[in-house]
Amino acid sequence: MEILNDRNLDTVLDLLNEAVFVYNQDMQITHFNSSAEQITGHRKDEVLGEKCVVIFDKGLCINNCELCMTVKDGDNQKVEFRSSFIRSDGIRRMGEFQAGHLSLSPNEKPHVLVSLTDITELDRLRNELKTTHSFRNLVGKSPVMQDLYQSIRNVAEYDSTVCLFGESGTGKELVARAIHYESPRAERPLIKVNCSALSDNLLESELFGHVKGAFTGAVRDRRGKFEEAEDGTLFLDEIGDLNERVQVKLLRVLQEKEIERVGENVIRKVNLRIIVATHKNLEQEVAEGRFREDLFYRLNVIPIHLPPLRNRREDIPMLADHFTKIWNGSHNKKIEGISSQALGLLMDHPWPGNIRELENTMEHACVKTSSEELQPTDLPHTLREQAKTNSPARMRKPRRKLTKKQIVDTLKECDQNQTHAAERLGIHRITLWRKMTEHGI
Repeated sequence: MEILNDRNLDTVLDLLNEAVFVYNQDMQITHFNSSAEQITGHRKDEVLGEKCVVIFDKGLCINNCELCMTVKDGDNQKVEFRSSFIRSDGIRRMGEFQAGHLSLSPNEKPHVLVSLTDITELDRLRNELKTTHSFRNLVGKSPVMQDLYQSIRNVAEYDSTVCLFGESGTGKELVARAIHYESPRAERPLIKVNCSALSDNLLESELFGHVKGAFTGAVRDRRGKFEEAEDGTLFLDEIGDLNERVQVKLLRVLQEKEIERVGENVIRKVNLRIIVATHKNLEQEVAEGRFREDLFYRLNVIPIHLPPLRNRREDIPMLADHFTKIWNGSHNKKIEGISSQALGLLMDHPWPGNIRELENTMEHACVKTSSEELQPTDLPHTLREQAKTNSPARMRKPRRKLTKKQIVDTLKECDQNQTHAAERLGIHRITLWRKMTEHGI
């Protein structure tokens, strides 16, 4: 417990760049430095002798807040916490506080010295980052996507290993990011490794690191991705392409939470979450001897299956609009929307490349178009030709004429379930989407 002369304390505190104030056992402010004046907007002469609650929301303080408990606590342990505070102009800000006991004279009861950092903007940026990368960045309202969002919420809080299954282009990396940024590890690193993009030797070094001289070209020690992801998340994409040696080492990480760098016998503990993804059928890979069964069961703790785009066609209009808006945001040419004819072609396409193919298609159309509304001629030639090949018979079928009222009434009767409404109307679900678009529903 440091002894400081009360006469010099104001001078010392004013030399500090951060906001600092001191209060006594009666919770009265006795010192208030110039930085505190700037951050809170309160003048020193206004707050000296006042209760510390003058700069806090009174609803937060009922004589048992963190600052009150610091006075009541007899030891000299430092307290750290976050709380909102109120500026003199009434604006609420978010602060990060540190408090500890301070003795101004040997015989006087200790005061409490508090430092305040305004983290409002930092907090906002963190929340924006979390929103940008969270499940909200996944687009779709179909039932399968609603199930996916719920799965992300359920698993994000825990450190269980997640295995993402899905075809190429279904958004496995987006889901991995969503799980990370919804988790308690969100402020720590998210490290991604594509296991199919590196040779066997390079992949082992990339994941586990190496020491100088471990192999030709290893001129210095290097940390691997497991160490870089400490306290965060490591996302291993295309996990089905791991070779036998790396599979064994990965199994050890999952079981023991420890690694060894290439060329070193030192055991290093790691603390991280692992998310893996693959487009392969790992059970078949196990059956055919290409993937370790024990590793499969370690990885498959929480399996999540991502639907292909052909199984969530009702999300195509929303996705197409989403990608168009993204393109608009980085270019001068502004596109207002998509014609119903062009949207019909998008709805009919089988999308073997899934969301990635749709994103590339929308970029192609946005670049090519010379109008404010995307037309069928703006879409890739191969997509238009495939539509002609696949659906001439369907195009010749007489279409049932439906009024806007019939569609709206049927949707209401089916609780807005478009699949059920299409069945009741005797049309295909895609045809219903087209008619809803034409009628502005």
